[in-house]
Amino acid sequence: MSVFLYIVNNVLSQAVFIIGMVVVIGMVAQKKSWDQVLPSTIKTMIGFTMINVGGQTLGGALLPLQLMISKIFDMQTFSADIGATQAESLADIGTEMALIFAFGFLINLLLARFTRFKYVHLSAHVSFFFAGLIAALLKFNTPLSFVGIVVVGSILLGLYMTFSCAYVAVCIKGVKGGEGFTLAHSSSSGLLVATLLAKAFGNKEKDLEELKIPKEFNFLREMTIALTLVMTVLFLLVGLFATPSWTMENVTGGQDIIVFSLLRGIEFGMWITVIITGVRMMLSEIIPAFHGIANKIIPNSKPGLDIPLLFPNYPTSVIVGFLCSLISGLAGMLLLGAINYPVVVFPALIPTFFTGAATAIFGNAHGGRRGAILGSVANGFILIFGQALLLPMVGSYAPIMRILSETDYAVYGPILGWILQLFGGA
Repeated sequence: MSVFLYIVNNVLSQAVFIIGMVVVIGMVAQKKSWDQVLPSTIKTMIGFTMINVGGQTLGGALLPLQLMISKIFDMQTFSADIGATQAESLADIGTEMALIFAFGFLINLLLARFTRFKYVHLSAHVSFFFAGLIAALLKFNTPLSFVGIVVVGSILLGLYMTFSCAYVAVCIKGVKGGEGFTLAHSSSSGLLVATLLAKAFGNKEKDLEELKIPKEFNFLREMTIALTLVMTVLFLLVGLFATPSWTMENVTGGQDIIVFSLLRGIEFGMWITVIITGVRMMLSEIIPAFHGIANKIIPNSKPGLDIPLLFPNYPTSVIVGFLCSLISGLAGMLLLGAINYPVVVFPALIPTFFTGAATAIFGNAHGGRRGAILGSVANGFILIFGQALLLPMVGSYAPIMRILSETDYAVYGPILGWILQLFGGA
């Protein structure tokens, strides 16, 4: 068991190894020679690492905003150290989480092979933390034994990995750059809501990406430039509202807030550039390689990949989605404060950025500007209200959920928690 847990925690939990194995298996199935397999695998893993490290660093760069916004609204602050928070949150459920993750992935593969739902969930970092959510809900809301938690949790995770990819595959039709794969990400419920809202109330003809701007501002259509400027202004404005003296003392380490804001904006733009470069490198290798799996091993299957793959085609939607989700999340926080809700909640900025961007992309693809705004605003409210409902249910897993609680955690977490409390509560 210890060897198996070591492999799960140190190999299978590293998404880059799973991505590499997929390329190797796919190319071997196509009878490619080793001198073709090796460079393709390396390039895919490097591309994925650029996306993954870029995304994590991009998210981490937002955490100082959380401190400043907390000061503006006089809210309780929570730890922004992801590593320490993760260790604290996994202390009581680490073994169950690892086993659920491993067996859940196996169930996903079996469902993809033997049912009509041909989707292989390849975002291991997503399913790993979702395994933690399931483990926490089962451990803190039912009298199940260790074995029971692992068995039930694995089934739930396998079903989630398969069916979330399946309905996103329907929603992704018509999204530019989404051909040949589906998304495996814990914003899937938000993407579904955004798609439905956009189709019902949007206008597909008025594309947010075709927004007319003066000729001299055409450079803003380039995502790197636009995000650099937007994030610089955002850091500066929030720092001013939090007061320069407080910001310099508690956030910037004494650095002038204008310099701090400029550096944060440039850093943000740099990591977006890294992500976009990684997207191009990874897609050029993994989609052809996966054809071997789709043709030989799991017929007609599609890979489930991460949301930054769509960012290059929707630069404006990424910015609008983040800002709209942030505004609606703050509004939701104030509403909960007004009714004296017993759990203090605050918009988790990493999920707000990535799920806000994704819901705006899907909203825009299906309903233009109006769809992008509706989808991302709805996403912000779902994140904040769902987090408020979820936190009392997950025991020691709550600290990491304050930082990484994405849309599916906020939707499926409370629903599963209520069901468990109703039918099998401790």
